[in-house]
Amino acid sequence: MSTDATSTPPLPDLQQAQFDAAELETLLRDIGACAQITEIIPKFSATGHVPDNTVLTLDDGRRLLLDGSARAVQFRYRFQGADWWDTIMALPGNLFRLVRIQHHFDTPAA
Repeated sequence: MSTDATSTPPLPDLQQAQFDAAELETLLRDIGACAQITEIIPKFSATGHVPDNTVLTLDDGRRLLLDGSARAVQFRYRFQGADWWDTIMALPGNLFRLVRIQHHFDTPAA
């Protein structure tokens, strides 16, 4: 199959996992220690997001997930030269689901 300059690039691979609160703490601690956080975006309802001018910390995102205030929180960060978006959703039974995607925000050649 051939591609041309107008072709849509392939979608990035998704990684998924399910874990408990202790593993959530470990994941967030690792992100905080090893990555450069660029943005944290909570999702409070099926259609609503936090206002664009709100800046959240890693601890804010952790608290929103653990106390059930948010349905999900997306942690955006840079790690080893790549952009990663980890969306963590709260599940029943104090469990969490992670959907991780690596983004390649290449700038087009001039």
